[in-house]
Amino acid sequence: MDAGQVARYARQIALPEVGPEGQAAICGARVLIVGGDLAAETARTYLAAAGVGAVETRARSVGDGAAWLDALGGVDLVVRTDFDDDAMLGAAARLGVPVVVARAEPDRVDLLSFPRRAPDPGAELDVRARPAHAAADGATGVLAGTLAAAEALATLVRHDAEQRTRSARHLRLPVDGGGPLAQDIPRR
Repeated sequence: MDAGQVARYARQIALPEVGPEGQAAICGARVLIVGGDLAAETARTYLAAAGVGAVETRARSVGDGAAWLDALGGVDLVVRTDFDDDAMLGAAARLGVPVVVARAEPDRVDLLSFPRRAPDPGAELDVRARPAHAAADGATGVLAGTLAAAEALATLVRHDAEQRTRSARHLRLPVDGGGPLAQDIPRR
């Protein structure tokens, strides 16, 4: 980081969870955001403001698993704002790329976090996409994008040893004031 970046991100650097090494990781990261809804736009805004080196956005899927392998080449993390593309998840598993998936519904927000892991050359790529889901914009879209950005930043600053021992996580936040659901998803 140069002196201007140190001054600009001094508050983040002062956080023990981030520190200078974490902010350097954020500034050097390349993040791909897949989605064209308010959650994707919110995540993009927060990640850029936090200093992510390169934030690329794709409004929709790129195709099958082989196309995703090309699209994810050189990407440090993927943020997706829907659950409709298992081929992307297969390509990310094959490459060992962490993925944060957020979906906004009118009554809840779901967040899935797949940590960085060792590349799995046998991960399934030829998976049929599920029918596209209509995104909920408004308050739940903003909440989904904010949570996705926060989880993405936390993933970028975690040490590799922490990443490889973490299981995937699912968080469901109902907007009606009901209790949240948080669960670990066992690795296969």
